[in-house]
Amino acid sequence: MSRKVRVRAAVLVQHEDAILLVRHQKGSQTYWLLPGGGVDFGETAPEAASREVTEETGVEVEIGDLLLASETIAPDGSRHVLHLVFHARLRGGDLKVGDEERLAEARFVPIAELSALELHPPMAEVLENLARGLDPGRVYLGRLWKD
Repeated sequence: MSRKVRVRAAVLVQHEDAILLVRHQKGSQTYWLLPGGGVDFGETAPEAASREVTEETGVEVEIGDLLLASETIAPDGSRHVLHLVFHARLRGGDLKVGDEERLAEARFVPIAELSALELHPPMAEVLENLARGLDPGRVYLGRLWKD
């Protein structure tokens, strides 16, 4: 069992009334996430976010401000992830699903559909508010965990 905190840098990319999400498939489990991934040693969180969104979706983005942070800590202590979510602006590229085995889909999901999705971490309401230009009221969302 790893006793290290994993730092995951992700992006909120909005296009019209939709935000970019990726769907992961692990066995029979399927869930949606903001595109992003682990920060490598020597890489800044914004650099990691930019690299990961291109790897997972084929699009290129310009990274903006840090929007929020949250943590997911497994009840059994097996995983601890610090999520950093940056605002990003679409710069180009062609939307496609990356080569990672667990990636099943990449698409712009209408804001109105977010609450119906299995979103990890569970932050649909905060993402809806951010996409609508509303102040989320806080930057650190605290501990979020969803099996």
